[in-house]
Amino acid sequence: MSTIPKEELAALCERALLAAGAHPEDAKVLSSATVEAELVGNRAVGVGHLFDYLDGYRQGRIASATEPKVRRAAPAVIDVDAASGLAQTAFQSAFRDLLAATHEAGIAALWIRDSYTCGELGYYARKVAQQGYIAVATANSPALMSIGGAPKRILGTNPLAYGIPRPGGFPMVIDQASSSTAFVNIRRAADAGDPIPAGWALNADGEQTVDGNEALAGTLLPFGGHRGGNIALLVEILATLSGASFSLDAAPFDSGSTSPGIGVFVLCIDPANFTGSADRLSRQLENLRDEHQVRLPAMELTELPGQVEIDAGVLRRLEQAANTESGASEALHSQRA
Repeated sequence: MSTIPKEELAALCERALLAAGAHPEDAKVLSSATVEAELVGNRAVGVGHLFDYLDGYRQGRIASATEPKVRRAAPAVIDVDAASGLAQTAFQSAFRDLLAATHEAGIAALWIRDSYTCGELGYYARKVAQQGYIAVATANSPALMSIGGAPKRILGTNPLAYGIPRPGGFPMVIDQASSSTAFVNIRRAADAGDPIPAGWALNADGEQTVDGNEALAGTLLPFGGHRGGNIALLVEILATLSGASFSLDAAPFDSGSTSPGIGVFVLCIDPANFTGSADRLSRQLENLRDEHQVRLPAMELTELPGQVEIDAGVLRRLEQAANTESGASEALHSQRA
């Protein structure tokens, strides 16, 4: 493992994105989100996943010269068309409107459609919770997982995240996939030739497998059997409500030249409408930890560290991508369409 300051890692990510053809604004937002994923320990959607974005830009799955279209569909409903671009940029474009609507109505919702994968879903919940609001977020992805006993892929890994503000401190954010594991973990095991645990996936014939390569050709399984599948279906419904692609209809995120066009949903609740709500919740979280020995990583995280521990091979690969000058100059001077 190598240790690198978070600012240096963000700069490397930004340079790699610019070299791949990303717009400067997109490169800045995505590099920050990528580093945050590493800092909170969600490495499956950190730097390792950034290479999917780099390939997406090079092959045309991510649009680099489009601007998100933000619309106030109702007093407390924000609708954003990502126009085949990044979900993170679309979220940032609508963030002030979401906060304003929540302040006015006490509760508001944001929908993003036609975007590339959401990356770390906790990123969206964390940004909201850092403003003192409670957040619930869902996102779908291209079909990778079976539900209801189906032998083939039906839904994406469809994560669910939520953020709870802690006045005067760092928010608690829970972020988990509906699948037994993230797709990138299957891919990593296949590349390394390592077995995967039973219950993670089915092979192409719909049978249980512990072989990573067989799992790549087959389908992931939801966590907790049909209960996880039920949650994944709810995630799908919420994430696609404004017209995003259903997982079955979404183009692959790792091949081809077509955007997956998936959706993200973010619910924002102002606890100020409930007397002492934010402080009460914070005290209860402390009570669970101190009096009942509840130990959750998200509960223990009180601030983001200043450095990132990263696999040395992944870091070398990122440095190589950052030092590729092709496309960087053009991207630096490009304008939104």
